[in-house]
Amino acid sequence: MRGPGILVRHCDLAHFVVAAFAAKGMAADDAATVADVLVWANLRGGDSHGVVRLPRYIAMIAAGDMNPVARPTFALDSPARFLLDGGRCAGPIAMMQAIATATERAQANGLCVGLVRHATHMGAIGRYAQWAAERGCIAVIAVAGVPLMAYHGARVRSLSTSPLAIGVPSGRDPLVLDMATSVAALGRLVQARAGVDPIPDGWALAEDGTPTTDPKKAAIPLPLGGAKGSGLSLMFEFLAGVLSGAPVLAPALGRERRGRHTQNAFMVAIDVAGFRAPAEFNADADALVDIVKGLPLREGFDEVLLPGERGRRTAAKRRAAGIPIPPATWEALGRLARTLAIELPATVPE
Repeated sequence: MRGPGILVRHCDLAHFVVAAFAAKGMAADDAATVADVLVWANLRGGDSHGVVRLPRYIAMIAAGDMNPVARPTFALDSPARFLLDGGRCAGPIAMMQAIATATERAQANGLCVGLVRHATHMGAIGRYAQWAAERGCIAVIAVAGVPLMAYHGARVRSLSTSPLAIGVPSGRDPLVLDMATSVAALGRLVQARAGVDPIPDGWALAEDGTPTTDPKKAAIPLPLGGAKGSGLSLMFEFLAGVLSGAPVLAPALGRERRGRHTQNAFMVAIDVAGFRAPAEFNADADALVDIVKGLPLREGFDEVLLPGERGRRTAAKRRAAGIPIPPATWEALGRLARTLAIELPATVPE
């Protein structure tokens, strides 16, 4: 077994995730869906949303926060809009069903608006935007959930770190923007706690609401761009939570003080072919990409990167060489494997 340089092939890592969920009673197809989303994040360098989440997901099942056998059901079902109730299923299961439904109906009707409610952690939502873009649709996805981030000017958890993903097809690879509304995702703060280097000023507050650069004290993420990030997150709660009939922030922040984990999502899928010839759209998209890539560079920059470009390159390297697993994550997966009586994935030989 490797020490600091543990590498695991993506297919072996996916098999391990499937085995872990299967051990908790999840159907094989559903477990494969969750594994796909987690490993996709690892492949693209979004390790804070990869298999490091697996022990937490299994703990959510044990606590009753995630139902491994739940199947999403339609609370509203019409040709151009739908509401999918997750029933506390694993978030990727509800989200993959939702984006597949939204894409199919957009291709039939030009566009489709979908809502997902009562799901659990949805993983890297760029995966769903990319899926739609690969099928010729533009996708816009916003997620809302429990309070983790401080509202601009507040010193307590008051908003979700609500991510936004936009996927756009082109004649080459899809462009995929995937970003949190916080300066740094909560997962990055958790990863930073394993090190000793200070985090940048403006990333987080300590538990007492004071600014900190100590990664071990960082507890409450701060919004991206101050009022801009907190405004986006608040609006996503209206779109994904209030509109779906499953508000999260008011019950969590008000008298009820509801603390149970949940996530909701809003998505729009737009079929390019419903508005113009895809070949013409792709040609214009590629032309814009080329212009942006050719812009004059500022000092200190080697190139201009487009949304999703770094992740695509990282995925190519990690598919070939293996996914690096930090020692702390590997130890956590080892403990999980022993608890569930499953085998750890093989490591890439040195």
